[in-house]
Amino acid sequence: MRRHLDFIVLTTACLALAGCSGSDSADAEPAGSTPAATSSASAGASVADQIKACTEAIAAGEDSGAPECADLSAHDYGKALQDADDLGEDALQELVDAASESAQP
Repeated sequence: MRRHLDFIVLTTACLALAGCSGSDSADAEPAGSTPAATSSASAGASVADQIKACTEAIAAGEDSGAPECADLSAHDYGKALQDADDLGEDALQELVDAASESAQP
């Protein structure tokens, strides 16, 4: 379990660093530009759906290159990793509980 947690922390840190890397001046937005307005309700639902799909892909054992995870930010990908880890811990606890119940006389 410790190795799994270390992997998650390392992956999240790498993704965060990749998201913070400097950009070329050609890629930078002009100083006077403003971001396009989006509907936060529809964007939030879409991101939540993407996180859920990515979480399910990770929990199913797909690698970090799962297409469901491709468009997520580093923060959202980290959330999906944490959610998948929580799902795994819950499943493990259920197995432990079931084994404990069957082992009792």
